[in-house]
Order: sequence, then C-alpha cells, then structure tokens
Amino acid sequence: MTKLVFKNDKANTLVKMMEWSNDRPRRIPYTKEYTDKRGLVLVKDEGIYLMSPSDDNFVSSDGDVNTVVYARGYKPTKANRDTLWHKTHAVSGDDFAEFINLTPDQAARVMKGFPIEIGLTSTTISIAV
Repeated sequence: MTKLVFKNDKANTLVKMMEWSNDRPRRIPYTKEYTDKRGLVLVKDEGIYLMSPSDDNFVSSDGDVNTVVYARGYKPTKANRDTLWHKTHAVSGDDFAEFINLTPDQAARVMKGFPIEIGLTSTTISIAV
C-alpha cells in the first residue's frame, strides 16, 4: 500500500480549498456529473496532489489559480526530478483524477487543519483524517 500524506501549509491551503469547494458545485472527474458529497480530487500526473472539485478556479490569497496541495514527497521539484517519475509510476502507471469523498467528520477535521492521509492499493482507496 502507498500512503500519501497531504498537510496544511502555513497559509492553510487545504482548509481554503475545502471552503471553496464546499460553497460550489463539485464535479466528478471525467464525467459531467456533480455530487453533493464533500471532498477533493486526487490527481496523479507529474506529481500527486489534491485539488478542488469545483469547475470555478480556486484563487489562493497569494493569487495562485487552481492551487493544489502535493502529497509529501510527490511535488515536482529540481531536487527530486530524477526520482519522482519512479515514485509516481509505482503508485500508478497511468495519470488519473479521482473524487475523494470525505465523511462529514473527516471534512470537519480537515477544516480544523488536520492532514489527510490516503492509502492506495491497486484496488482500494482508504482515507484517514
């Protein structure tokens, strides 16, 4: 199992993304469907990160559009450019986007600044907050 840890930064970006998505329609990736469930989108491409499921662009307090929160160790940087492909490929050979449904208790804990931990196997996703 791969364990991905997403922490709030000093600017509380994870909290702000949750607030943003809670106030807007949340779209399920690769579909035209929307959900009333609370959550974020887990994305794997050049890194692994969480982003808002809203169609509207999230703009952080420093002006970044579509801000994301990278899993610890999965942010594309110069320091890990030689190993990142292997790490992300070990999680999945394909790029993906998956809506991560959070229970009301989990969503409330994220809003209080707790990290999100996502466990991935080839067939399951587990979420702990």
